[in-house]
Amino acid sequence: MKFFVLSIIFLIITSCASKKIVNGNLPDVDSVSILKIGKDDKSSILKILGEPSFKGSLGDNSYYYIGSLKTKIAFLKSKIKEQYILEFKFNKKNILKDIYFYDKSRTTDVAMSSLKTESGGLKQGLLSQILGNFGVPGMGRGGPILGSGKADD
Repeated sequence: MKFFVLSIIFLIITSCASKKIVNGNLPDVDSVSILKIGKDDKSSILKILGEPSFKGSLGDNSYYYIGSLKTKIAFLKSKIKEQYILEFKFNKKNILKDIYFYDKSRTTDVAMSSLKTESGGLKQGLLSQILGNFGVPGMGRGGPILGSGKADD
């Protein structure tokens, strides 16, 4: 009995342990130190660092590599512990012009809107969605099989 109680307590305690969650594509310091401003171009950066998290748009000739470390305890919302952004700026000839480093202190939290966009069409309840497919031709035995090439029978 004592073993059973200790096992339950152990399971409860370990389930509440915090998890570290790593997201993104942040290159290591050694890889970034190889790069030379004024010499390396976009293709060499892609070979060394891989694809960026995203590329600049609207006239922003930059590559962005983003990485974050979050902690999460059981069912609670995860918290961002560390967040880093590396920006590689290029000139008009796609040669590396500057490298910028941003940490969590330079980021801004964006509040999500609680508004919802209505979709056009018919509003159906759960029960009508479930029962609405009964009796639809072609969905029972002998109906079309996806990927079989028999869709026009």
